[in-house]
Amino acid sequence: MSKIPQKKGKKGVKSPKNKEKSSKLYYEIRKITKKYPKIKQKIKKIKDLEKRLYYALVWYYTEQQPLHVLENHDKRGWKDYHIDHIFPISMAFYQNIPPEKVGNIKNLRFIHHKENMSKGNTINEDAKNALRRINRLK
Repeated sequence: MSKIPQKKGKKGVKSPKNKEKSSKLYYEIRKITKKYPKIKQKIKKIKDLEKRLYYALVWYYTEQQPLHVLENHDKRGWKDYHIDHIFPISMAFYQNIPPEKVGNIKNLRFIHHKENMSKGNTINEDAKNALRRINRLK
């Protein structure tokens, strides 16, 4: 007897065992990316659906903030200044910090794109201070 090959989900995407939960996650992600198409680019490489939804929600709340009040907002661009989540999104995901707190203006700044790329998800004093600020949010 030969084994029947099992059908796999979308290529490269880790979908939850529960199909109902999976479709709900896809629906929520689609709803956000339809409203903010740029978010789709930011999250497309994330394989875990729950993590992808978390990132989409963080970016959704980030774009809701009055970014024009931040220093260097006028220099925002692909090769100029990037918006930086001072306390990294990936660390916030693993610490179960609500996405609305991570995307809050108190955790945002504009920094040069090279600095943002090299920073990655490191935790420094700025990040520790930002975590204290966002934990005080209601």
